[in-house]
Amino acid sequence: MNPNARKNIIYSLVLFALVLIVYAWRTREGASTDKSPEINYPGKVSFFGNTLDTEYRVTYLDQNNRIFKTSIDSLLTALNLSVAVSEPTSEINKFNLRDTLVAPSKTLIGMLNESNRIYDLSGGAIDPTQRPLEDRWAFSPSGVSLQDSTELRNTLSLVGLKKIIVTDSLITKSASGISLDLSRSIRGYAADMIGTFLEGKGIRNFLVQIGSENLAKGFNEKGELWKIGIFYVSDATGTKTPGVIALQDKAISTSGNFEQFYTRDSLRLSFRVDPRTGAPVNHGLLGVTIIGPDAKTADGMADAIMVLGWQEAIRLDTTVSGLDMLLTYNEKGGKIKQYVSPGLSGFLSFPVR
Repeated sequence: MNPNARKNIIYSLVLFALVLIVYAWRTREGASTDKSPEINYPGKVSFFGNTLDTEYRVTYLDQNNRIFKTSIDSLLTALNLSVAVSEPTSEINKFNLRDTLVAPSKTLIGMLNESNRIYDLSGGAIDPTQRPLEDRWAFSPSGVSLQDSTELRNTLSLVGLKKIIVTDSLITKSASGISLDLSRSIRGYAADMIGTFLEGKGIRNFLVQIGSENLAKGFNEKGELWKIGIFYVSDATGTKTPGVIALQDKAISTSGNFEQFYTRDSLRLSFRVDPRTGAPVNHGLLGVTIIGPDAKTADGMADAIMVLGWQEAIRLDTTVSGLDMLLTYNEKGGKIKQYVSPGLSGFLSFPVR
């Protein structure tokens, strides 16, 4: 073999070895950036990861420093396989393709029963069959437009949670063509599921966070209530200011965005459709934070109240026990206003106007 050929072979082997080294290093880096557990100090465990198209974090106190990330990830995977529309082979997608689902999982039955509870509590303001209806409207800061009024009437006939009958062994539709989407409530359900798991392991002090859903029990490592960052309106011009709320064995959920709206007749309106009427909401509620006894309730009622409006929300605040709220709203030609449940004042880092 001539010297040049030998050099080329050696060069190729060296280059191949370098490629293998780089690949191994990148693979190792990819593994190291996984949301691995972090023990802040003996007795406190915290880890995070991704689920339901968002990030989750679980923090708890445990003198044995037990790490439950693998078990919790398994629970979240099973939840996705049951009720996530983003999972092609999920139970809910199978049900959407047909009119009946035999032997549904306890998870799907549980979520549907919970959806019915929130549906009844809100008078139908939140409905997991409403997604096709929402798709008929186009929202932007400049206004809202309907794609097809004829199609809207047809779509309305396919909206209604009560058109789905749920038993322990069967889920069926009373009208063909109805589809389910539990995305609006799945994160709150998941947070409660994780909380129940931790309590089953003897954990009494924990904070579960999935996107904007937070469930807190007990105290943090300082012996204080768990604290969550929220935004509030600090003046009549609508200045968005960060604040803190302390949670005492409660869950908190936020819906809406008082910086995202369109204006009609000098009234700022949110990008929401009322599933009961098929039309966009016509009140001035722009954002809501709900504090409830569990994450399922806080999550579901936050979305429902964005449809109900601020006046109905204040009425609920005085008639439904266990719910507290922070509302950001406006009236025609008026400035941005804020309503805070009387029971929340002692848990907020900012003054209540």
